[in-house]
Amino acid sequence: MPANDIGDPFTQSLGVEYLVDGGGLRRLALTLEPRHMSRANRVHGGVLFTLLDTALGGAVVSGLPAGKGCATLELKINYFRPIQHGRVVAEGRLVNLSRSTAYAEGEVRNEEGKILAKASGTFFVTDAIEQSDRARI
Repeated sequence: MPANDIGDPFTQSLGVEYLVDGGGLRRLALTLEPRHMSRANRVHGGVLFTLLDTALGGAVVSGLPAGKGCATLELKINYFRPIQHGRVVAEGRLVNLSRSTAYAEGEVRNEEGKILAKASGTFFVTDAIEQSDRARI
C-alpha cells in the first residue's frame, strides 16, 4: 500500500507523514510545532507515544493478510531524551506473528539519529480492519 494512502483523521491532525508501509515495517515522520509541546516546552510524551503506537500497529497490519487488522493490547514505552524542535522519525517493525496476536518493536529518533524513545507492544489480530459494534463486545 502506498504510504500516502494510509493514515487517519487523528494522525493527520497532528501532521504525521507516512514514509514507508509494507512487509512488517512502518516508518513515519513528524515536524515538530508549538502544538506538540508540553508546558515544559518540550515535545509532549503523548505525541511520541502516538507516533510509536501508530508505527508499531501499522507494522503489524502491513504484515497481515489483506483485510485483517489489529488492536493494541499493551504498549510499553521508554523515554530517553527530550526534544524541543526539528523533525522526528518513528519506525515500527513486526517481530512475531501468531494466529491471534502479534508483537512489534520500534523507536523514535531525532534528526541526528539519536533515540528519543523505544517501545514494544502486543497486538490482537482481528478478522477485519474495522470491527462492527457486535464484534467489539
